[in-house]
Formats: sequence, C-alpha cells, structure tokens
Amino acid sequence: MKDKRKVTIIIRTCNSEKFVRGAIESTLKQNAPSALYEILAVDDGSTDNTKEILKSYGNKIRLIEQESKGYVKAINCGIINARGEYIILLDADDTFEPTIISEMLSIFENEEDLGFVYCDYYEKNMETGEVKVVSLKDNIFNSVAGGIMFRKEVLEEVGMYSESLVFPEYDLLIKVIKKYKGRHVSRPLFTYCRHKDSLTADKERVRIGKEQLFAKYGVIEDIRGY
Repeated sequence: MKDKRKVTIIIRTCNSEKFVRGAIESTLKQNAPSALYEILAVDDGSTDNTKEILKSYGNKIRLIEQESKGYVKAINCGIINARGEYIILLDADDTFEPTIISEMLSIFENEEDLGFVYCDYYEKNMETGEVKVVSLKDNIFNSVAGGIMFRKEVLEEVGMYSESLVFPEYDLLIKVIKKYKGRHVSRPLFTYCRHKDSLTADKERVRIGKEQLFAKYGVIEDIRGY
C-alpha cells in the first residue's frame, strides 16, 4: 500500500551541510504524530557532505537526488513527488517550532474551504545573533517562502513555482490569494535564519526580483523590503 501522509515537509538542499541537521531535527521533534507527515528532501546537486547527512537519517526522511537545476526546480520536484494532501516548505538553514504541523493541520481540518495557512516567524541574524519576531497579521507580504502550508491541489492548480522569477514565492502567493482563503496564525512557528550567503543578501538580485513582480502585477507597496 502506498504510504499516504497528511503533510509533506519539503526541504530543498544544496551544499547545506552546515545547517541541514538543525532543519531535519526540528521536523523530527514535531508534537504531531510522525504518521501524519513525511519529510521529503530534494538535493540539488550538493558537492559537500549534505547527501551523506541526509542518508544518515535512513527511512526517517525520503530523499530525491537531482543534478544541479536550481532551487525552484528542486521545490517543484518536491511538490510533484509529495505524498501529502498538504505541503509546507522548510529551507535547509531554517527550523520549525514543535507545534507548526499540528497547529496548521488542525486549522485546515476545521475549515475545509481554506487554501493555505500561514504564520508569524522569528528572524535570526546569523552574524549578530539578534532575533526578532516578524508579524504577518497586517501584511502577508512580510512572509518568506517557508512557514506557509498549502493544499497540494492548490499549488498544482496555480502552476506551482515559476522558474523564471527571482521571487517565485510572492508570485505564487499572489496567484493563490486571488482564488483561495487563507488563515493567519498570530504567533511565530518557525525561525528564518538570515546570513551573508542568503539569496536575499544580494541587493541587485532583490531589485531585479521586485521589478519582475511589479511588471507582472503592478507595484506591491507592502512587499518585504529585505
């Protein structure tokens, strides 16, 4: 019988040996029963020790290996291969709080017409150690790619993540919120780690990414400033 879980946690990795254990451990420490969710790691051509670390977890995680194709193709690969009814992303350098799966799944099960559930998060500066809480209560565009649980069928319907954009997560979010209701959890349920190697640390890349979105949708005043 095919293994069917309620939730698939997708972790995209690429040369992530410094951080990935923390991400995986945070998923294994969920207070939700392990039978409710699967951990799907998609490795995008790592050349360091990442794959060995992933394989050391045995059947606790499911691993897909692909040649280096980029993080967006890796995420879309994860969505296509996910066995869960719901999908949530976790970057390899971020961590979940122990209740994120149980809290979000409970909301979905009580409100059947929802397309997605999202939450506040901790933002940790890896250079200084400073931690702050980022609220999405009044602005969903303060979000990052992680910490949003979607129905898989919703992601499939809107075409998943665009591989031509710098910020496909905002493009996808705009497409989803035009069609589906979401529910906000007003407390931080994951930690976003910001460091000098983050894609968003490249100011020119951020500028180009915003221009792409504005060309497609018009100016988005509330988009995260980075």
